[in-house]
Amino acid sequence: MRATLALLMVLLAATALADTGQGGVSAEVAAENAAPGPEIFRIAIVNSAGGEIAVSRDEGATWLCIGTVRVPALGVNPAGYTASKWAEDSAVAATAVNAVHLKVANNPETGRGIVISLVPAGEAVGAAEGRPGSTIGTDIAAGSGIFGGGFAPAVNSPLGIERDGEIEALPADYVPADGDQLVIRVLEAPTALVALTFDNSFGGLIRAIEAGGGERVIGMVLRPVSGIGRFEGTFSAAPGRIRANHAGVIDISTSPLSMIGGFQIVPSGHADSPEVSYIRTGTAWMVVGPVTATEPTWEGVAPLFAGYLHPSYRPDDLQHDDWMRRLLSRSQVLVQYDNGDWELMPRIAIDPEATPEMDSQDRGRNGLWRIAGSLSPAVPAPAVASTALRGVTAIRIDLPRAQFWPESGAP
Repeated sequence: MRATLALLMVLLAATALADTGQGGVSAEVAAENAAPGPEIFRIAIVNSAGGEIAVSRDEGATWLCIGTVRVPALGVNPAGYTASKWAEDSAVAATAVNAVHLKVANNPETGRGIVISLVPAGEAVGAAEGRPGSTIGTDIAAGSGIFGGGFAPAVNSPLGIERDGEIEALPADYVPADGDQLVIRVLEAPTALVALTFDNSFGGLIRAIEAGGGERVIGMVLRPVSGIGRFEGTFSAAPGRIRANHAGVIDISTSPLSMIGGFQIVPSGHADSPEVSYIRTGTAWMVVGPVTATEPTWEGVAPLFAGYLHPSYRPDDLQHDDWMRRLLSRSQVLVQYDNGDWELMPRIAIDPEATPEMDSQDRGRNGLWRIAGSLSPAVPAPAVASTALRGVTAIRIDLPRAQFWPESGAP
């Protein structure tokens, strides 16, 4: 009993300290927040109607065109989503299957990032809605190309504008103009990690698994996850795949493509932001932080919220000659039930067309569990969704072990 009370006091202290909303590097993740390595590849976007979107793995000597700009951005969003303020200036602020958000700088008037958004073909969702002038519309499908198909950047990947053959950081007052060429440089992470594991319990340990087999405790689970939510971007992400990563979230899908369901991992400071107060009582969010309560919280801090994670999955990987390298270049999220073996993410979706009789007896572990419920945020989520991940005792994010580059077929 005394040990339990002591643990609860530590967790309460960590939550109280997290309310500063100021991310910082704790000692256990200092290596992951060192200077990044060399450039892996770069993405160039010509901001004009019909402008090419291309990638290069030789610092711009040769290019592979992977898409086209349909609608250029001619303005900025001066008040981006909350967590944009924790991303670096002139850098990628968020990477997702349904958007890539680019940060110019912080706006002293709004306290948030000044953002330009890249969106896939079709309807923009989430933080990309509402300001078409600050959005670059593309013909790239959600979950493909730069939106999680193998060319997605990481959070804090440097962003610049190419002028006279030189790439310059964006000035704080930058406003995109027709014909501007934006360049994102994806850099090698400072340490070689192959996985991140989370003990899904109050006070559970977070470990970084290194390529050589070693492991380090880097953080603590302040509140475990037990349910799923209606995160609309999961419509374009497969079960056990990363849907999005930004300075304040890892969004993981539990639903098949074209269905909705998933959960999120958030740093403790962001979890205490007034505009996301629902996280405090919701069950679809795991709240995490450093091992020691007096250390700064993790907003915008690698390896969870910068530098290492990005969506990467193509359902047609096995159809290509280079299928093995493609598979090794993907991230995947596994789970343990009752401290057993690692297994695939359960397939669970909230489906307005389902009926209660469709509920799976094994809770999505061997089939699709369609939980009957509305997808509208104005309607309360089905109660069973709040315990959909009951029994999950650990979560593991496997990181890519190879670099993707298409050697056959379409990218």
